[in-house]
Amino acid sequence: MVKLSERLQIIYGMVPKCNTVCDVGCDHGYLAISLLEGGVCSQAIAMDVNKGPLNSAKENVKVHGLSDKVDFRLSDGLSKLTASEADTICICGMGGALITRILDSGIDVAKSAKILILEPQSEYDKLRGFLAANHFSFLDEELCIEEGKIYPIIKVSYTPDSSVKLSRDELLYGPVIIKKKLPLLARLLDKNKNEYLSILEKLRSRKDIADGSPIQKRIDELEDELCIIERLISEMEG
Repeated sequence: MVKLSERLQIIYGMVPKCNTVCDVGCDHGYLAISLLEGGVCSQAIAMDVNKGPLNSAKENVKVHGLSDKVDFRLSDGLSKLTASEADTICICGMGGALITRILDSGIDVAKSAKILILEPQSEYDKLRGFLAANHFSFLDEELCIEEGKIYPIIKVSYTPDSSVKLSRDELLYGPVIIKKKLPLLARLLDKNKNEYLSILEKLRSRKDIADGSPIQKRIDELEDELCIIERLISEMEG
């Protein structure tokens, strides 16, 4: 069995037993290998936009004797995947804006999957906003820490008849994460609070900040986000 990082272990645990999993941005192919060896899926589609990671995944899959169960595709996002071809689609380890672009460009394919598992490493609010606007329901969320950074892992499904509305708090920190009061959330809130206060102090020390200027707008944004952080900290302690 491949030894997975904590991040990949969480993703592995979110994948339901199914026929086909598609791993977009497959890197070394470890997730697909583990899912196949664990009997979570019967076959996998490993896709990457670059030949290097795809070739690395091919070699690793071959070593584990699973070449007949994995289809490799050089693909920009979901472009080489057809609708309903995969039960579960994993798009992990990239920026939130990029994941949003991938989903937007292949929205019909994304909606055809039973489950999407996403792990953005930035711009979480934009991705969550896109998901909510396109009727994806949030089934589960977790937080993971890797190289000192805390990232969310989001499990959603397309529910065409539902209306998904998220508050600003939920867009930034995740509706399920907030509800679960995950221990890593407290750590993330504290980290962000200290970081934002430090930035605010530097910005406020500047002279002649004009109303409506980019600096003033940034100050206002940080103050709003600090209010959200304080509210969430209070809720977690309550």
